[in-house]
This record gives sequence, C-alpha cells and structure tokens, in this order.
Amino acid sequence: MNRDKLIQVLNTKSELDIYYEYLLGQEVWYFKNNGDDFSSDYDAFKKFISRKLNIPFNNITIVGSAKTRYSFSPTKNLSEFHDNSDFDLIIVSRKLFYEIWSAYREVSKGQYLENYTQKCGNIFGGFISIRDDDKTYGNQILENWQKKVLSFKAELQLTFNIQHDINYRIYSDWESVEEYHLKGITKLKNIINEIN
Repeated sequence: MNRDKLIQVLNTKSELDIYYEYLLGQEVWYFKNNGDDFSSDYDAFKKFISRKLNIPFNNITIVGSAKTRYSFSPTKNLSEFHDNSDFDLIIVSRKLFYEIWSAYREVSKGQYLENYTQKCGNIFGGFISIRDDDKTYGNQILENWQKKVLSFKAELQLTFNIQHDINYRIYSDWESVEEYHLKGITKLKNIINEIN
C-alpha cells in the first residue's frame, strides 16, 4: 500500500477497523518485503520471543512502520520504514508489568527515579517502556530483566538478520494496548484531515 492509499484508508475507516486490520493483523510489511514465506517468518519470530522471554505466543506483536511500512505515530507524519527505523514490539504480560512496576515503586521509596512523571503516566496508561540504557538503581528485578533483554535482542537480531534497534513496551493487558493505539490513530486522522 502506498501513502495515498493509506491516507484514503485513514479517511474512510474507523479507528477500530484500522487498529484490527493494520496493527493486529498477521501481515507484517517488513517480513513480506524481506522473505518469501512472510507468514511463517513472522510466526518463527514470535515463537523465538515467546520462548526466550516466557511470554505466550499470542501476547507478542510488531507495531510501527516495520508492521505497516508507514509510521502511525501522530508525530511522524506517516514516515516510511527506513535504515534508521526501529522495530517496535508489544509484549502483553500482566505478571511482568506488575513485577517491573513494583521494582520502580521500590526504587522510588529510597531515591529519585529518573523520568518519574513519564513513567507514572505510562503506568497509568497500562504499559511500561524500558530502554537498554535506563538506570537499574541496583534493583535486582530491573538488572535481571535488562540483562535478559540485552542478550535476547542480540540473538533475535542475529537469528532473523534484523539490522534495526528493537524497542518494546510491556502492557498489562490487551485493553490497554487497544486504548493507546486508538488514541494515536484518532490523533493521526485529525492531523491528516487538517493537512488535506
């Protein structure tokens, strides 16, 4: 799908239809563009993550421009996937969400937690976003998670020949995923309507 066709879709379909079809669907632009059997490649990708992180297969999905070719982020003006684009993953795990949230709460009792307001806003929205270089504050849960993810990302990139940085969010549930993305699609549609 080209950019004009996507704008047409954004102007004619509901937020929920766009969310289901383009963000949750099994078709992944990156795998379709870089292999013959893209459906099997995506399944293998999800199985790999599922086994390495102990997350159920159906609780993992790719979003962003790797999924759709164009970014649905309201701030990126439908930018196309390129060499410096990230691979964005959604991981849904109530257990992991609360484990990391509890670790942050424990840290904040004794010291200043960097980006406190943003972390709180994310948690209020039902997700946690962690970067490889985020401080662990000596907290064992955060340190163990960061080590696990760094090793996992290196293996994932090597196994699937992905040259892009991998980012992820840990959501508490699928309702939070849906709410976050529907808000983003609404903002994107409003921006597209203002421009066109």
